Amino acid sequence: MTNSPDSEPVERLRILTERHVMDIWADGAFCGTGFLVAPDTALTCAHVVAGREPGSLTAMIEGRSVALDVVRLMPEAKGAGSTYGFPDLAELRLAEPAHDLQGVWLGSAAPTQATSVSVHGFSGHTLEPGIQPDTLNLTVAGRSGRFVRLQWDQVVRGFSGGPVLDTTTGRVCGVLKASRHEKGMSGGWLIPVDAVEECSPGLLERNHAAHRPGTVWFDTARDRGGRQAALFGPDPGPVAGNTPAQMLARGAMPFVDRPELGELKNWCYARDDQLLRLLYAPGGSGKTRLSAELCGQLRNMGWIAGFADRESLGNPLRQQQWLDNLTAALGAGFPCLVVFDYAQARLADISALMAHVHRHRPDGITLRVLLLARSEQPLWHALREEFEAQYIEDWALRGASSLRLPTTLGAKDPATLVTEAFGQFARLLECPWVRMPPSLALRAGRQDSILGMLAAALDAVLTLRQGEEWEESDDPLARICRHEITGWYTLLEDRLGKGGVLAGRTGRLMAEGLLLVPTLARWRDRSELTTLLTSVRGAAFPGQPPVNAAAVRGCLRALYPSAEGDHVAPLEPDRLGEILVRRVLAEPESSGDEVAYLRATLDVTPLREERARTRSVLETLDVLARARGCTSVGRVADHPAHAVLDQALAQVVRERPLVLVPALVTVAARVPHAELLVGLIEPVLETCETDLLLLVEPRLPGYPSGLSALSALVLRRLLQSADPGSDDSGRHVRLRRLRRYSLRLEESGHRDEAVRAADEAVLLSRDLVRGSARYKADYAAALHNLSLLRHRSGETEPALGLSVEAVSLYRELVSGDPGTRHRTLMDMAGALSLLALLRLEDAQVNGAARDAAEGVMRCEQVPEGAREDDVYLACLETLAECRHRTGRPQEALTSSLQAVERLEELAGLRPSRYLARLPETLQRHGFGLLRADCLPEAYKVLSRAATERAALPLRSSPRLREQQALVLRVLLRLSDELDEFTHERSSWLRMMTVLDGRTS
Repeated sequence: MTNSPDSEPVERLRILTERHVMDIWADGAFCGTGFLVAPDTALTCAHVVAGREPGSLTAMIEGRSVALDVVRLMPEAKGAGSTYGFPDLAELRLAEPAHDLQGVWLGSAAPTQATSVSVHGFSGHTLEPGIQPDTLNLTVAGRSGRFVRLQWDQVVRGFSGGPVLDTTTGRVCGVLKASRHEKGMSGGWLIPVDAVEECSPGLLERNHAAHRPGTVWFDTARDRGGRQAALFGPDPGPVAGNTPAQMLARGAMPFVDRPELGELKNWCYARDDQLLRLLYAPGGSGKTRLSAELCGQLRNMGWIAGFADRESLGNPLRQQQWLDNLTAALGAGFPCLVVFDYAQARLADISALMAHVHRHRPDGITLRVLLLARSEQPLWHALREEFEAQYIEDWALRGASSLRLPTTLGAKDPATLVTEAFGQFARLLECPWVRMPPSLALRAGRQDSILGMLAAALDAVLTLRQGEEWEESDDPLARICRHEITGWYTLLEDRLGKGGVLAGRTGRLMAEGLLLVPTLARWRDRSELTTLLTSVRGAAFPGQPPVNAAAVRGCLRALYPSAEGDHVAPLEPDRLGEILVRRVLAEPESSGDEVAYLRATLDVTPLREERARTRSVLETLDVLARARGCTSVGRVADHPAHAVLDQALAQVVRERPLVLVPALVTVAARVPHAELLVGLIEPVLETCETDLLLLVEPRLPGYPSGLSALSALVLRRLLQSADPGSDDSGRHVRLRRLRRYSLRLEESGHRDEAVRAADEAVLLSRDLVRGSARYKADYAAALHNLSLLRHRSGETEPALGLSVEAVSLYRELVSGDPGTRHRTLMDMAGALSLLALLRLEDAQVNGAARDAAEGVMRCEQVPEGAREDDVYLACLETLAECRHRTGRPQEALTSSLQAVERLEELAGLRPSRYLARLPETLQRHGFGLLRADCLPEAYKVLSRAATERAALPLRSSPRLREQQALVLRVLLRLSDELDEFTHERSSWLRMMTVLDGRTS
């Protein structure tokens, strides 16, 4: 605790200490002071209670008299000295425990020199008659024998046995013993807290266990409220504004419990270091609401929890302070949960947080980072790249998991939900007379999300309140958007008058275009937004009279106040913002000159900071991309606005390629259906200058994605036109481009070209390694890449030779550097896995077994977070096959079982990625059991494989159908042969019938 002695937290602690202090009496005579260390236990000085008759001691606690018993004195007698001997402590037991007091929080060590302390007790030296509560403020002078000397204030009779509060740590550091002089009133001594263990073994441990995050004293001493506010702002309260959009976005409905909340709480309290979790679902499924509820419940349990603010982490001037505040909170013993909404747009912030905590984290911390996104990929790929650049992937990704949030509530059927929502919205809008249309509940299940159901209920209330007849809509969110616009018109008329520039049909449509501006250009301050509104009006609506931009900005602020500063909040839920984008662009009079409209909203030159300009462009393009259809569920694939947006954005991109093309590539790399954006970028990149290609290159994803063809285009042009230099460093740049180029070509379906590029990379790396051994890793990677491509082309013999050479180089690298980085070990494991497969194809079974075993070993040398599990599973399954072929069935079964168990773990962490792979892995293990003649065990495993595959979504792959048919035929045969499974034969027959497409 670093607060000054006069700070508010210290004052709260003093008040808390006073509640725990008690005046001790014996047969009506005042003896001294004591204080609670547990609801039923108190401490005082031995000399205060020594020699008192049993049953004579009482104390006033919480306004009532309670009898006290002396449990032990240390020492039992005063001794020969003038004062009672060390430690002069007494433990007391209350006949009736205190009801609402936990006891003071005892420190762990004596206070240091010059520490300010306060002593709370009772004395007869106040201005009021009799024994009264009294307080001292002293400073630690230093050790005095085994006691500690205090100075500066006057210690009077009656304080003996009182708690000494260390105002630096916020904990009680000792017990006041006596005045410095027996008959004087200057300074005194305290009994250090570490003497308590000597007097009462186990008491300190019991006391410390009672004070943890969420308890009053711990939270006050460590200033949980101040730390929470510094990280996440004040406690969320009612937010001004009750537009239809805000009623949907800000939790007008009471929270409905969901099983995923329990899963997330279990994750938070798990003992292992599962730092990261992704909660993903389509827009409108309730991710933000669920996370806000999680934060609230955790805060009630003593956590510091909230949503990471973009301004705090995105602003370089504030980021370091925010990160320092986080590690300070963790160091103070508080468990912390940090939530990142729109995680796909916050990769740099997430990486900065994880890297900072990795560098500065205290021991024994509890940190959880929850990411919210609409889809699982390519987020995990992008995060791995970010973490690998910081060398923290082994720590940050260990145990990282995903949880898909269903779009509906399991606890409530749609009809019940919309019925309750209708009633709640009617109460909030003060129209209880409206009656819910029967069709609303009957057709609620047609909506694609919870948000859609709530929107339908709210639309019905708003429509009926206006005296109109409500009709069902396929898109109730679009109807809510219309209600929102109506409210915007009304406010403009009230504030600006009915006959102004924004009146009439043309004015109203222009007002829609202005309403969209804060959603496209987010978090602008008063001056920046006013300037932008002026610019948009002037550029996009040149024939219209000027508007009072400051007044329009004031109206926007009145409707959409941000919790921070004087910003205008964007339209939320975000799907409403996307609908408004399409609505404005589909209506020419709303966006005016659509090219000029987008040009103005994407113009960030007025912003002062470079980082703010970059972030603003990315945020605007992210909204436009989602409106265009770069999303999963809730996606609008076809809309009149799409062609308008494509044409206008393409024009703006051609005008400002150096800014917009790299930004569009960044956005496209983190959203689904990125091919919609590729068409805007590709024509520019086909003819642009090299300087733009160089800006785009570092933003290209290094993993398979919808940008693979675009990446190949950029790399091809750089290889053709860019001159990195003829020295080794320049040739190394070319080598790395060739390797990436070959991978992207392969992903784009151009294998022959990919092989040629990989072949050139091998030749170049071979030449480089002749001159310097530092290029050996590049040479090994180039050989492995070419080997893989040759293997996929059916060229086993040349692929085998290349693979042998690659593995040999990796062995040299690993043996020469015991501290080899995880990346090299995983690359080596991948090369060994491929080599084992190639040897199997060439009938080199024993060699394949050795390579596969080494591949498994190399994977297991890599910490879990940095391990690539796809490679690990491939190595295990290849090793199992090799051991079967070499006549070692039990060892083979050990490997295949290990693969099953690891895949089960991964399916629990990331089900959407790994669950569909489980049946095939079970099938391999089951067939291995058959080969080992373990028939009952094989039946059980294959039974599970068939059941797991049948539970997966219907797949049309002929290969998967053939595999299932094969497993079912084996199960039918085994159920004939094994009596204990005969009764299950009918279920396999039914499953086979379904698979064949026949009715039973």
